[in-house]
Amino acid sequence: MSQDPQEPPQTGRQPKLPFTLPLYGVEIFALANLVATFVILRLHHLRIDWHAFKYIVWPLVVSLPRLFLLGAGVAILCRLLQRRPLGDLLRRLASPAWWLEWLRMWGAILLTTYTYFWLKVNVPILNGRTWDGAFWQLDILLHAGISPSILVTQLFKGSFLAGWTDHWYGIWKETVMLLSSGFLVLYQGELRRRFTFGTVLLWTLGAWGYVLLPALGPIYAFNGHFVEIMAQLPRATVAQAMLWKNYSTLMAGLAGEQIHSFNPTHGIAAMPSLHVAAHAFLAFWTWRYLRPIFVLFFVATGLTFIGSLLTGWHYAVDGYAGILLAWLSFYLAEISRAHQDHHDDSPDDEPRPLDEPEPAAAQDA
Repeated sequence: MSQDPQEPPQTGRQPKLPFTLPLYGVEIFALANLVATFVILRLHHLRIDWHAFKYIVWPLVVSLPRLFLLGAGVAILCRLLQRRPLGDLLRRLASPAWWLEWLRMWGAILLTTYTYFWLKVNVPILNGRTWDGAFWQLDILLHAGISPSILVTQLFKGSFLAGWTDHWYGIWKETVMLLSSGFLVLYQGELRRRFTFGTVLLWTLGAWGYVLLPALGPIYAFNGHFVEIMAQLPRATVAQAMLWKNYSTLMAGLAGEQIHSFNPTHGIAAMPSLHVAAHAFLAFWTWRYLRPIFVLFFVATGLTFIGSLLTGWHYAVDGYAGILLAWLSFYLAEISRAHQDHHDDSPDDEPRPLDEPEPAAAQDA
């Protein structure tokens, strides 16, 4: 059949219209999670409060310029470690498409963060059962009759390592945000969406894990075992008191009392440990894509796991579940193409380990 002379000739790649913005898979997943959360909360006569935007999303929105600058520094360091030139990385910053995708990936993360906090803080309402006793006994069963929580507190008690571990656990968010921001600048196209998808999966599945297997954590359920060590853990002590106050306010509201102040970011949940999971996810990712710094996040995962026991935030099984969840999120992100835009990924974004030199054809002149 001959081509209509009134139509433009067909080419192998059609130009994208500037107003065409199909959703990536990671964005669809984040939106679906928001809808599922909204439905579950409404079934329990709860709602997602737009007023909480200022507590959850807005602080991250105003931090985006700082996160970009920090991420750019990490991205440059990664390029130097992989012995690849900086020219193409710098040229990306002149592309509106690069910036649009960067904002969209952060949008998916911000949406997931918002949903995560609302699920976590409402766990006592969604599922009133707690598994603390079962997790404590499971810890003992898995460790030859010894509680790892008691063992770690006895080993660290009176040592400078207790305060150091408390400090490390307290800066966990900064370490995760720093490298995550770096990867969102370092990558573009499929690889950036894949990293974002893994991150969104991790926090989404973790939040639903809180709902399925609620637990307060040993510091709340078995506080007597931590009395002697808490004086050496000032950061954890302050945070735990703050979260318990908010939790008590929520429970008072359930009992019919009027709530006057409430922070939706101060929920309590232990299973799985997403502190351990986040560092483990970065360890899996750096093993695959940035081998020179893998050891840093391998060690970080171990230190965070120990810190979660010492401070009483988590049971050992919470950490094991977190590592398994991190591997699952990494694996699903690696094999998934549902979030991939098949139109135009540059060759530079092929999933090649970053510690391998760039092919000569792709290097800058």
